[in-house]
Amino acid sequence: MKKSMLVLLSLMLVWMTVLSFTAVAGAAGEVRIAAAKKADDFGDLKDLPKEQKDKFDKLLADGVFNGVSDDTFGLDVQMNRAQFAKVAAIIFGLTVDQTLAVSSFTDVRADDPANSYALPYIEALKEAGLTNGYDSEGKLYNPAGPVSRQELSAFLIRGLGWEEAAGKATAVADSTVDEWAKRYVSLALEKKLLTSAQGGEFDGKSPATRRMLVLASYEAKQQLGSSGTATPPAQTPAQPAAPAPEPGKEKPAGEVSPKGKKLLIVGRERAAEDVVIGDRMKALGFVVSYLVDRRLAPDRIKDFDLIFISETTNSKYVQSNLDEMKKLTIPVIYNKSISMGDLQLSETSENSRVNKVKTISIKNASHPLAAGVTGTPEVYTEDGIIYYGVPAKEATVIATVAGDEKKATIYAYEKGAKNLKGEPVPARTVFFYMAAGMSTKTTDTAWKLIEATFLWALQNK
Repeated sequence: MKKSMLVLLSLMLVWMTVLSFTAVAGAAGEVRIAAAKKADDFGDLKDLPKEQKDKFDKLLADGVFNGVSDDTFGLDVQMNRAQFAKVAAIIFGLTVDQTLAVSSFTDVRADDPANSYALPYIEALKEAGLTNGYDSEGKLYNPAGPVSRQELSAFLIRGLGWEEAAGKATAVADSTVDEWAKRYVSLALEKKLLTSAQGGEFDGKSPATRRMLVLASYEAKQQLGSSGTATPPAQTPAQPAAPAPEPGKEKPAGEVSPKGKKLLIVGRERAAEDVVIGDRMKALGFVVSYLVDRRLAPDRIKDFDLIFISETTNSKYVQSNLDEMKKLTIPVIYNKSISMGDLQLSETSENSRVNKVKTISIKNASHPLAAGVTGTPEVYTEDGIIYYGVPAKEATVIATVAGDEKKATIYAYEKGAKNLKGEPVPARTVFFYMAAGMSTKTTDTAWKLIEATFLWALQNK
C-alpha cells in the first residue's frame, strides 16, 4: 500500500510539472489551478537579460519546465538523465505511451518513485533512437546520473535529425571533449544550440545545468518550427576530389570509383573508432553515413553501395536481421567475427581472437586485398587483439594469425561463392580482423589493407 502511494504521489508531481499550470492549495484546503508562472515569478530569473527571459517564458508557458520551488527556478541545478528524458520527449514531440509499466532498462522501474515518472519518456527516447542506454550493453539508463554538456550536444543533434550532418562536421579541437562527441559539439556550436564555457573551451564532461538546458531547448524548438521538423543544416562544402593516381597506377578500365558512393557504417552509439574509419573512407571519396546498431533493419540499409559492420556493433542486432543479411545483394565488410559465424561464413564465432599481438601473416600477396603487402607486417603500433575466422573452402584467405594458418584474419567471399552450408553468397563479403579501439593505433601498412578492403568490396561484379 505504501509503495503504491509513493508511486502515485510521484506521478502526480510530474504531471503538475509538465502541465502549463501549477496546482496550489487554497485557504480551505481545496486545490485550485493557477496560470503558469513567468520568469519574473522566480527570484533567480528576475535579473536575466530580457532576451533570455522571453525564452524562459515561452518554455514555462509550454509546460516544458517549472521551478524547483514556488519562487526558485534552479538555474544552476544539475538535471539528471531521467528529468532530461521528459524534457527531450516534449521538445521533440515524441510519442509517449503513458501506460507503460515495464522499462527495457533494468534500473528504471515503475515501483521506484525516483524515476517511475520518467519510464515512458525514457522508452520514447529509446524508440526514437536518441539513446541506447548508459552502458555498452544497453541494459542500464542511469536515470539519476547527470547529463554532461557533450552528451546534451549529442542528444540535441540526434533529436533534430542531424546525425548525418554531424558526421560531416569538422571535429572541434578541444581537449575537454571526448573524441566521440567532437563532431556533435562542433555542429551544436555552429547552430548556436550551445555555447562554449568561460575561457573558450567547451568543458564537455561537466554536467549540464537547467539554465543550459532551457536555452538549448528553446533553440531546438526554434529549429523544429511549427511543422515539428528540423530544417536540415546547410550542406558542408563538397569534399575535394581524390588525388589523381600516380603514373602506372591508374584504375583498371571498368573499375568502380569510390567517389560519391554511399558507405554506411553500422556500430555502437558514440563509437569514436568508427568515425576514424569513416574519415579515412571520406578521403577516398566515399559519402559516409552512420547507423546506430540497434536501428539496423533492411529498410535502413537498402539504398547504400557498401556496408561496414563495425566490431563495435552488438551482434544481437545482426542476429535479429539474419535472414535479410544472408540475402543482401549489397557488398558487406564485417569487422565482427561473431556475425561471420552466425551467417555460416566461419566455423568459429565466439572467442575467436588472439591477444597481445600486433602482426598478421600475408598468405595471398597477389590478391588486390593484400594491397601489395607481403610477409608478416605489423598492423598495430602496440600489442592488441586480432580477430579471426575459419571460413568455408570457397572463401579466399588473404591473411592469417602469425604462426597459425588455420585462423584467417582477412578473408573474402566472391559474389556467388558458397558458405559453409553450400549456399551462394549474394554479394562480395569480407572479414577484417581489427579490434574495437585500435583504429587510432593502426599502422600505415594496415591502413593500406583496410582501404584495399573497402575498394575491393565495392566492385561486387
